[in-house]
Parts: sequence; structure tokens; C-alpha cells
Amino acid sequence: MKAYTVYRFDYIRQEREVVGKLLERRSKDRGNNTEALLRLARKLYPTSSLDSHIVITPDLAISADGNN
Repeated sequence: MKAYTVYRFDYIRQEREVVGKLLERRSKDRGNNTEALLRLARKLYPTSSLDSHIVITPDLAISADGNN
């Protein structure tokens, strides 16, 4: 399992703020894992304005299973 940090990026202020985390529980790559996680992040953490978007990045330092 991989952990991802969810950010809200505000284009006007050029800043990103942490809004949450997601865990990827799929053991095999199905070709659209990142796209599916981004859709889930947009559903769980809706944007507050039209000038901001949701961005996800993998947590490289810590993974959920203890492996990097």
C-alpha cells in the first residue's frame, strides 16, 4: 500500500495546503490507479472555489506497509 498526500492548490495565491491523505490499496497496477485516486480525492475533498484544484503526491518517506 502507498500513502498519498492530498493538497488544495490555489492558483491566485500560488500556494498549496494539505487537506488530507489517501491510501492506495491495490496490489497491482491496473493502468489507472493514479487517476482513480485523484477522482476519489476530488470527491472526498471538494474545492472551495473555482480558482483552486486538488493535487495528490505520493509520500516517499513513509509507506503504509513499511517499504519504500
